[in-house]
Amino acid sequence: MASSEVLYREASLFSNGAIWLLAICLTFCSVYFALPPIFAMWGDKSPSMAVAVGASSFIAVGFALPVFLLVVKMRIQVRTDGLYVKMIPFHLSFRKISLAGLERCEPYSPGAKEENKLGLGKALGKKAYSLGGRRGIRLDFQDGRTIFVESRRPEKITQAILNSAGKS
Repeated sequence: MASSEVLYREASLFSNGAIWLLAICLTFCSVYFALPPIFAMWGDKSPSMAVAVGASSFIAVGFALPVFLLVVKMRIQVRTDGLYVKMIPFHLSFRKISLAGLERCEPYSPGAKEENKLGLGKALGKKAYSLGGRRGIRLDFQDGRTIFVESRRPEKITQAILNSAGKS
């Protein structure tokens, strides 16, 4: 693949507060409920093997989920030949979104009563690249495709996309 000039780049971390709260609660619950049976293995009242395995699994999940959320990242690059998105650790390489046939590119931020369209519930039938943020861009193509991409600076990425597509 021939390298092209990078016009804009951005990196985002997982930012959904409800999922983070759930992960932290799960971690505290795993410590509170699973550590006593594990420590009891060295005492007089040893728990059964099922309780020991269950407690160990609960602690492993309780600590693995926050670590996993820290590892998940999204990288966005606007290059002269298109928009590139990479969701780490799910994508091994960048996914190219060709800007040929781009009809409209605009920043997107939901209103007060409007649901978040970057979420999966509203993006059914559309493609969305998001880690839980509420701001981003909306790309509409001539063939009817709609793609939502989360961005912390949607105005800058929109300008870079329009420059790349030659629509400035």
